[in-house]
Amino acid sequence: MKRKFFLCIAAACMILLASCEKKAEEPAAGAAAVQLQNEESEIAINDGGITAILFAYNYNSPEFVKDCLDYLDDEFGLEENGGIIRPLVFPDDFKSGNKTRINLLRDYVRETNVNALIALGAPEDTAAALTVLRDQGWKTPVYSLFPQDEPLPSEYVSAFVLENADLQRHVDAEALFQLLASLVRYSQTAEELSSATIKTTLQDVAGFDWKVLPYIDSETGIRPANHFVLQSVLPVRYGTIK
Repeated sequence: MKRKFFLCIAAACMILLASCEKKAEEPAAGAAAVQLQNEESEIAINDGGITAILFAYNYNSPEFVKDCLDYLDDEFGLEENGGIIRPLVFPDDFKSGNKTRINLLRDYVRETNVNALIALGAPEDTAAALTVLRDQGWKTPVYSLFPQDEPLPSEYVSAFVLENADLQRHVDAEALFQLLASLVRYSQTAEELSSATIKTTLQDVAGFDWKVLPYIDSETGIRPANHFVLQSVLPVRYGTIK
């Protein structure tokens, strides 16, 4: 009888031990799953594709472009070296024979690996060229800074349009480089903007060096939902950084 009693106790202990071992393994498996999810999230964030930057009117001098790309290259790298920045300089990169054609922009940005276009000083008919892609189902976001193009078409093709508050005031180059870097970071993880939160989002992206203000159409008095004015709060400085 005592022998059977001790055998039962031993069996119960073995079952309890096996159960404890199984429970001890389960958190490790769960932790591994969480770690895998985190790794996948990092890949999704860091593998966001190419951000194209159009350097056009007032922002296409060789000195400005070089300084800006040097600044961005440190953090993001240029596409030609395995990074994510694709620079496009107007008019240099838009020659067709003896003519300059902004519609060549479509060839630079239509690929699926381009996750955003930042248009800086976009020339006339930029929006018309991109509207062709929009009508074909192209959904890549366009961020328009200080465009020379018409407001209404720019608003149509762009996630947002940002104007310079004072055209007579030189925008500090380094602050502009920082703004472009912030937009590139934003483009890697950006979600679709809503009219209720767009101003707050843009202020967060612009940072403390800028104020984001509503744009008001001078002829109609209308405030477009995705069109704003950028006002620099920095002291006026000239030229590019060195």
